[in-house]
Amino acid sequence: MDIFNEAQASASRYLVAAMLSGAMPMAIAQTSTGGQVGSNPPPLEEIVVFGRGLELLGSADAATEGSVGGADLLVRPMLKVAELLEAVPGMVAAQHSGSGKANQYFLRGFNLDHGTDFTTYVDGAPWNLRSHGHGQGYLDVNGLLPEIVDRIDYRKGPYRGDVGDFAMAGASFIRTIDRFDAPFVSFESGNFGWGRLAGGGSVDVGDGVLTGIAQVRQYDGPWSREEGLEHFAAWGKYLHPTSFGDIAFTVSGYEGNWHPTEQVAERAIGTSVCADAFCTLDPTADGDTSRWIGTVQLTADTWDASAYVQHYDWFMQSNPTYDAQINQFDKRWTMGGRYNRTLVESEAFEVLVGGEFRYDDIGPVGLDNFDGGAFVSNISDNAIEETSIGIYAEATWYVNDELRLFGALRADHYDFDVAANSVGSFAGSATDNLVTPKVGLAYAVNDQVELYANWGEGFHSNDARGVVNVLDPIPGLSKGTGQELGGRFEIGDVKITAAYWWLDQDSELIFVGDSNSVEPKGASERQGYELTAFWRPYEWLGIDAVYTGSQARYVNNPEGRYVEGSVEHAGQIGFSATQDRWEFSARLRYLGPYAMTADNAQRAESLTTVGLRGAYNFDAFTVYAEVINALDSEGKDIAYWYPAYIAGLDPAGLTSDDIDCATVNCRMSRVTEPRTFRVGLRYGF
Repeated sequence: MDIFNEAQASASRYLVAAMLSGAMPMAIAQTSTGGQVGSNPPPLEEIVVFGRGLELLGSADAATEGSVGGADLLVRPMLKVAELLEAVPGMVAAQHSGSGKANQYFLRGFNLDHGTDFTTYVDGAPWNLRSHGHGQGYLDVNGLLPEIVDRIDYRKGPYRGDVGDFAMAGASFIRTIDRFDAPFVSFESGNFGWGRLAGGGSVDVGDGVLTGIAQVRQYDGPWSREEGLEHFAAWGKYLHPTSFGDIAFTVSGYEGNWHPTEQVAERAIGTSVCADAFCTLDPTADGDTSRWIGTVQLTADTWDASAYVQHYDWFMQSNPTYDAQINQFDKRWTMGGRYNRTLVESEAFEVLVGGEFRYDDIGPVGLDNFDGGAFVSNISDNAIEETSIGIYAEATWYVNDELRLFGALRADHYDFDVAANSVGSFAGSATDNLVTPKVGLAYAVNDQVELYANWGEGFHSNDARGVVNVLDPIPGLSKGTGQELGGRFEIGDVKITAAYWWLDQDSELIFVGDSNSVEPKGASERQGYELTAFWRPYEWLGIDAVYTGSQARYVNNPEGRYVEGSVEHAGQIGFSATQDRWEFSARLRYLGPYAMTADNAQRAESLTTVGLRGAYNFDAFTVYAEVINALDSEGKDIAYWYPAYIAGLDPAGLTSDDIDCATVNCRMSRVTEPRTFRVGLRYGF
């Protein structure tokens, strides 16, 4: 059984009367996802809905599956859009190259360098990018408009058959709204040049409803070289009823330009070349993203289908070692689709089958030598055609009222075709295939407690350029195996989940400083635990908490056993309150320590931040304010250990290769942004 359809059915029975937020200035009271398409929604009783409060006993397939929506998302203070994904328990989003670049994600002992091993779908379209110019599985959600997010469904581990690539650690499925109940416009302003203007609305067109929203935003940040972020995003959906169900056409896109603000050498801070932790050691870098996606979704009683097409154009200059500026670039068209059908649905059995297809026409993609923001020479330039086909089947057997058994089988085929556009670039063709089984069970101890056991195999694909490298080839598909034991406890307004998991992977992808990208390393083993809780002591108040612990080790790595960048602990606790015209929320966020080197000799410290927001609703206006990093923590968003050459600090004539980390502090870090105030005003027509 699909818990996400169950969650949607439950959530659609309510109108969420929540206030708006600075990051999400459109209350769910102004949106709708249920009812007849094209009809005017009737006035409903205002009820605050917390997505975490949905009852999942008897429908979830694992302890670590769930759904977040409603007031859970509305009242969340956010510095960056990617923090929406922190609604997934245990997920932490960090940044090391500015507001225009994809975030770093930490989950289950992974430093998911911009998304590898965590996949995200938005209205059926995958947002991770294969064989990307910066890193495999690059996940950039900067174009996501918070107002359009209706719900985020999530899973952990490779226990389901309908998702393959990049889903070893987990997956999220973002569902967008179907309409705004009234048009609106909002304006925000804040410290460090923050500004945002957004507006949207819905209109009935024929038997359907057309919904649209657009935004422009800017941000400089606290850095000595201002980011100069200029960002435009737009989204539109047309939803129309048909004889078999609904059809939805969606177009979304964004254009962004910024100056990357990278990690700096800590040994330079406080010197003449770097006054403080907010300094910019290379002020000449530039970055630009253009991304537009069109999707079609068809939904019927026993089947659903989707198709998508995407155009993407990106480049970014960076100088991670500060002696060799590089320019990474990626331009592509992507198209694909998926189809699911329920073959059997009875009291005893459910059987679902499906398939998906994806084709990436990538090129040019590669790397240049730059100096001071200007082209010097090309290092690599490729054209890539990457095609994949996956088929799968999932089955559930309801043995009796207490016991459910489920299993899945997935088969994937990948084609990698790489052409060289420059001398020295890799070229060639390769294929890879993989079959991944999954099994699990759920046992209802009573009406309040359910226990789970899950096992499954999964994979991530590798960069096509490495797959066809004849000198040192890597497999096209890197397999992993996951196991999990857990329980779910639902006692009145208290919901608790607990799980212990194991995850073994054939190949790690680790950030490499001198190339500013990720490269494959050896096999690894992980294990850890996850605890989540939700309590609703009053109708207007929700309290959620999560704490995770993990251990990540290489199987055979001569440099050491510790997997670099694998966060050992993470946690959050949030308070969300909506009553009458008022709204208030507070969220504490903890990112634990981790090894920066495989021998664990160099470690990154933990970071704790607090975010606050409040809002007051007038009849037509809503005024809101946020405080990000309210305690003004001075920790690091992210830290690495690798050599860098700092002009004006190191002797002339040296390079980063000459820097000896045994005698020199090679810690590179990006400080968390200081206390930030933002205010906003929204007017509903």
